[in-house]
Amino acid sequence: MILDRYMLRLWLGPFMGGLFLVLAVMLLGRALKLLGTVSESAEAWALIAELLVLTMPYFLLLTVPMAFFLSLQNTIAGLQQSSEMDALRASGLSYRRMFRVFFVVAAVLWMGLSYTSMVLLPQGQLGFNNILVKIYAMKGGGISFAPQRFTHGLDGLTVYVDGADDDGTYHGLVLEDHRDGVSVVYTAKSARFDMGGEYLLLKLHDGVRLEGEGDDQRMLAFDRYQVSIPLPGGSRKALQSGDHVTMMTVHELWQAMQSSEDGATIAEWHRRLLLPTTVLILFFFALPLSLTQKRSGKAGSMVAGIALLVVVYNVQLLLHRQVSQGEFPAWSMWLGQAMLLSAGLYLSKRAESDRMPKLFSYVGEWIYLLHQAVMNGLSRRWKADET
Repeated sequence: MILDRYMLRLWLGPFMGGLFLVLAVMLLGRALKLLGTVSESAEAWALIAELLVLTMPYFLLLTVPMAFFLSLQNTIAGLQQSSEMDALRASGLSYRRMFRVFFVVAAVLWMGLSYTSMVLLPQGQLGFNNILVKIYAMKGGGISFAPQRFTHGLDGLTVYVDGADDDGTYHGLVLEDHRDGVSVVYTAKSARFDMGGEYLLLKLHDGVRLEGEGDDQRMLAFDRYQVSIPLPGGSRKALQSGDHVTMMTVHELWQAMQSSEDGATIAEWHRRLLLPTTVLILFFFALPLSLTQKRSGKAGSMVAGIALLVVVYNVQLLLHRQVSQGEFPAWSMWLGQAMLLSAGLYLSKRAESDRMPKLFSYVGEWIYLLHQAVMNGLSRRWKADET
C-alpha cells in the first residue's frame, strides 16, 4: 500500500496540472468562437459562462484519458530516469505490481466517464443548444452568410452575398425562394436580417423581384421590400431531447435505435459506450511506450504517446463518421477499439518480460539524436547572437 500511495502522489500532480491546462485551452478556444456570436449585453455574457459549463462533459471525455495517459507516462519515465525503477525491479517487484494501482484508477475513470457519456453529455448538448437559441433571438436570429458563397442554410432558400459590414448589413444580395415550387429571385444592393417573433425578416433595399419564367415572368423594382421566412420550430421554442441524436437520453436513444436503422442513431449509441473505454486502452500502452533509453530522457516517450493519441482519436472519428453515413456496420467501431486494445496488451506483455520490439529502441534512439541535434543547433545560434 505504501508503494501504491507513492505512485499515486507522483502521478496525481501532473494529472491535475495537465487536465487543467488542456481544459483551459479548450474552453478558451470555445469562448473565442462564441465571442462573435453573442451581443454585448450583460445577459449574453452570463449565457457565455453557462455555455462553457455545458461543454464540460464533452471536453472531459476527450481530456481525461489524455491527461491520465500522459501523466502516467511522465511518472514511469521519471522513475526510470532516476533509477528508482531499477531498484524496485532488483528487489523482485514486477511492473504489474508497481503500477497495479493505476489499473484501479483507470477503472474508476472509465465508470465516471461512462456516466458522463451516457447521462451528462446529452444533457449538456441540450442545454447548450437551448442557450444558443436564446442568443440567436437576442441577435436577430443569429443567422449569417459567408460572402461570395452560395448558402443553403434555410429550407427552400438559396442566398448569395458579395460582402458584409460589421453591423450585419449585407451587400450585393441574391436570394432565390423556391419554397412554393415557383422560383422567385430577389436582388438587392443591401439587406438586413432581423428577428420578428417566429419569423426571420429579410429587409431588402434598392432591388428587383423576379417571379416566373419565360413570357410569364414578372419583374418588380423596389426601394424597400420585406420577405418573411418562418424559422423551423420557432425562434424561441425550446428544443427537446428527442430533436437530435446527440441530445437524446439513454432511453430515447435506445428506442430510436430499435425502431429504425438510421446510421446516425446507431453510431451515436456506440460512440457513447466506446469513448470511455479509451482510458483502459491507453493504460496498457503507457508502460511499453515509456520504457526508453535513459539518455533519451522523457522526450522520446512523450512524442510516442502524443503520436498514439493522434492515432486513437482519429481512428475513432473516422469509424464513427463511416457508421453514421451507413458505409460501415456498427461493429466496426468496436473492431477498431479491440485492435487497439490487443496491440496494447501485446506490448504490455512484452514490456513485462523485458522483450520490447527492437523497433522501439530504434525509434527512441532516433528521437534522441534528433533532440540532440535541435538543442545543439539552438545552442550554437544563441552563442552566435551573444557574440
